[in-house]
Amino acid sequence: MLASPVLAGAKDGTLTVALATPVEAVDIYMGPGPEVAMTANAVFNPLIAYDTKTQSYQGVIAESWTRISDEVMEFKLRSGLVFQDGSALDAEDVAYTVNFIANPETRFRLKSRYSAFAGAEAVDPLTVRISTKGAFPLLLARMVGVPIYPSDSHEKLGADYAAWGRAPIGSGPYRVVSFDESTGIVMERWDDYQLGPLPEFKKIVFRPIPDRQTQIAEMMAGGLDVIVASSPDQVATLTKMKGFEASVIPDMLVQYMYLDAAGRSGLAAFADPRVRKAVFHAIDRDAIRNNIISGGTAVDELKRLCLPYQVGCPDGGTPQAFDPELSKKLLAEAGYADGFDLQVSTWGPSRPIAEAVVGYLRAVGIRASVDALTLGAYRKKQVEGGLQALVSSYPYGGLPDTGVVVDFFFSSPDRDYYGDPRLPAMTAESNSVLDEDKRAALFRETLDLVQDEAYILPISRDPAVILHTSDVSVDAAPRGDVLFTQFSLFESFGSTPAILGWKD
Repeated sequence: MLASPVLAGAKDGTLTVALATPVEAVDIYMGPGPEVAMTANAVFNPLIAYDTKTQSYQGVIAESWTRISDEVMEFKLRSGLVFQDGSALDAEDVAYTVNFIANPETRFRLKSRYSAFAGAEAVDPLTVRISTKGAFPLLLARMVGVPIYPSDSHEKLGADYAAWGRAPIGSGPYRVVSFDESTGIVMERWDDYQLGPLPEFKKIVFRPIPDRQTQIAEMMAGGLDVIVASSPDQVATLTKMKGFEASVIPDMLVQYMYLDAAGRSGLAAFADPRVRKAVFHAIDRDAIRNNIISGGTAVDELKRLCLPYQVGCPDGGTPQAFDPELSKKLLAEAGYADGFDLQVSTWGPSRPIAEAVVGYLRAVGIRASVDALTLGAYRKKQVEGGLQALVSSYPYGGLPDTGVVVDFFFSSPDRDYYGDPRLPAMTAESNSVLDEDKRAALFRETLDLVQDEAYILPISRDPAVILHTSDVSVDAAPRGDVLFTQFSLFESFGSTPAILGWKD
C-alpha cells in the first residue's frame, strides 16, 4: 500500500515544483518555453498585463499609456520602483530592454516575435516612448510578454548576455538564490515586492524531472508539491490516493486540425471542399474534449480558433458538427465513396488526439494512419510541404489579441497549406491598421472564411491540470480566464494574487 505524502513543504514554507525539462536560463528571450515562463514570471514584471474580465489592459510597471502617433506609444511609469538589487527601475531600463530585443545584433530564439519593434527612448525618468516599424496594433499585446531588465546589470554582460538568466535580477516577487541546470533553481520571496500581493511561499525549489513516472514517484514520496500534468493517466494515478488533488486551469492552449487544401504534399483530395468538410464532420469533438483531453470537461466548446476574451475575437462560430452519415455522403459526392489513404501527422502531447481522429476517419472509410513526429521532424516536414493533415496545438504565446491567432496560421509560407491568398492578405491588413472596428471586421471575415471553406477545425481548448498536494491551494478565479498557466502560477500584480498558495 502507498502511504500518504510527507508534506514537508507546508511546514517550512517551501514549495517544490517539478520541471518537465531543465531550464537553461531564467530568461524568456533566450529560452521561450513553458518551464522558463514559469520561472521567469516569478522574477520579472512587464509594463502591462491584460484583464480578461474587462477585456482591457492594466498597468503593472506602467501606470498609463498614450498613443503619440501611428508608430509611437508613450508609457508613464510608476514612481519609486526598484529592482531586487535596490537599483531604481525607471524609463532607462524600459528603453534599454526594448532596444536590446530590437537590436539586429541581438540573437535569440523567436526573435521574429519582436520584428515590428523599432526601438525606444527615455523622455524623462518616468516616461518612455516605444516606436514600431509602421502602425502596429499588437504592441500592447506584445508588451504583456516583455519582462523589463535592469539596464546597468544586464549591459555589463556585453556579448555574454545569454548568461543573464543564471543569476538574474528582476522586480518580481521572487529572486533567484541558486541556479544549476542539472539540479534545479531555488528562489526566495522578495519581501520588498512593490507591484502586487506578496506570495505565500517563502521559498520555491524547481527540480528538473523529465520522466513522468519519476515525477509521480517523487510526489508520492513527499519530494514534490506541484506537477503540471502531462496526461490523463498521470492525473488518475495520483488523484486516486489520499493527499493529492488535481486543479484545472483553462488557458489559451488549443488543439486544432488542418488539411492540405493547397496540395503541397501531392494529395489532391483536399482541393475539394466537400472532402475537407467530410473529414471534419467525421470527428466527434465533444467526445475528444470530454474523454481524451485532461480537464476537458471543465471547458466550453471551442467555436473559433480565437478565444472570446482576445481582442477582436468575433462571437459565434459553427464548426462542422459530428455527423458520420453526412461525412460519408460528402465523400461519395466527391468521388471518394471507397475512401483514400491519409497520413495524419502530429507531435508531442497532441498524439492521443490524432489517434482518436484517425479512428473517426477510419469509421467513415478513410484509410487514415498516425504519423507521429518529433518537434524537429514535424517542422522539417511542414516546411518541405509534406503534411497531408496535421493535428497539433498552440498557446498563442499567451497574448490576448486575435491578431496573434491569424498571424500564426496565415502569415508564414511554411504554414500555408490552404492556398487561399485572401487569408494572408486579410491577416496583413488586420495587423497593420489601428482602427479596432476595422480589425474586428477583418477578423470575422477571416475566421468565417476558414470555417466555411473547412480549412482548419478548432478541436478543443486544452486546459492545464495542476497536480498538487492537499496543502496547496490553486485559485485562478481572481484573474478570470488565464492567458497562459505557466506564466501565471507565481506572478502577482495590482490586486491580483498568484494562482498558487497554501491552504488555510
